[in-house]
Amino acid sequence: MMIVKVKSKEHAFTIPVPYTVLHMGSGILTSNLIHRILKDWLNKFGGDSKGQLNRKHDFEMDSSRFGIELVLSILQNRNTKQAIRQLIKELQRYKGTVLVDVKAQDGTEVLIKL
Repeated sequence: MMIVKVKSKEHAFTIPVPYTVLHMGSGILTSNLIHRILKDWLNKFGGDSKGQLNRKHDFEMDSSRFGIELVLSILQNRNTKQAIRQLIKELQRYKGTVLVDVKAQDGTEVLIKL
C-alpha cells in the first residue's frame, strides 16, 4: 500500500492508496475509451482558433496540445500497459521506500511512501 501524507499549517491528510487502485487506474488510463475521449477532446478544443489571439497564447495552446498528444501516443502504445503493470509489481517489493519527501517554503509537507 502506498501512503500519501500531506501536511499544511491548517490541515494534515493521510491517504492510503492500495495497489489495486493503482492497477485499476493504469487500466483506465490505457483503455481505448479514454483514448477516444482524449482524441475527441483534442479535436473539439484543439482545433484552429477563429479569434484574434496573441502569439504567446497561440504558443501556449500549441505546446499544451503537443503535450496532450504526446501523452496520448504513449498511452496508446501496447507496451505501456505492460510496463505500468510491471512497475506497480516492482513497487510492491520495496515496501517502506520513500518516493517523495518535500517541504515547501510555506511549510506544506508532502510524503509519499511505499
